[in-house]
Amino acid sequence: MKYLNDVTTKDCVGKVCKSLNSGDFKILKYKNSKNVEIQFLQTGYETIVQLGGIKSGSVKDPYSPSVCGVGIVGTKHPSRVSSVKTKEYVLWCNMLERCYSTNLKKRQPTYEYCEVSENFKSYEYFYEWCHKQFGFSNKDWHLDKDLLIKGNKVYSESTCVFIPQEINQVLVKRESMRGEHLIGVYWHKKSKAFVAMVSKTKGKREYLGLFNTEIEAYNAYKVAKESFVKEQAEKWKSQIDDRAYEALMAYTVEITD
Repeated sequence: MKYLNDVTTKDCVGKVCKSLNSGDFKILKYKNSKNVEIQFLQTGYETIVQLGGIKSGSVKDPYSPSVCGVGIVGTKHPSRVSSVKTKEYVLWCNMLERCYSTNLKKRQPTYEYCEVSENFKSYEYFYEWCHKQFGFSNKDWHLDKDLLIKGNKVYSESTCVFIPQEINQVLVKRESMRGEHLIGVYWHKKSKAFVAMVSKTKGKREYLGLFNTEIEAYNAYKVAKESFVKEQAEKWKSQIDDRAYEALMAYTVEITD
């Protein structure tokens, strides 16, 4: 069998070897075949590994970017408990995938040009940030990057908040379903008029009426949408981040939405 690194117990200390995915590493100490101390040259991370892992190059540096080519897992916090991925790890991986997976962007082009801040590329940092946020521990709450800054493309501690699913559903625009007309508006062929409808919670939609012009229908939608978003802000005020509440109260519908 051919090994990536040809090392023996006699001369291995001080030798620089290659790993399959974590760059070069140096052997610092040899105690026995199951206890070899190494240091990864790129990050300086030191750990104890087996000689077999050194030979095959399968040793891994947790501080090397390993998730979507940018994410660093580290060692401080678990990514799995009893073989099940933790909530923090799933959120983190999904966030990275939205920004750095070519295949996902083909399916969901709204994530084109999105990126993750340097801090959030660290799972250790992201994990600890999550545990300081309103709503993180609540079931079915979403990590949102769009509410605080309209049109935002960066996931970071200053742009992200957790919001309940109910609010998230209200804010989703569903651009692919809209068609050629302004947001909240569609043409009713039988009536030969424009219809305005606003989405509510639990998949419900409220009919706002028939209008002679598209802009009249849009204006009706705008008023209804902004009013409903403010209702949601008051409903959830005591449970959400103050930043989220303020953003909801200041929420406006633009004709370019």
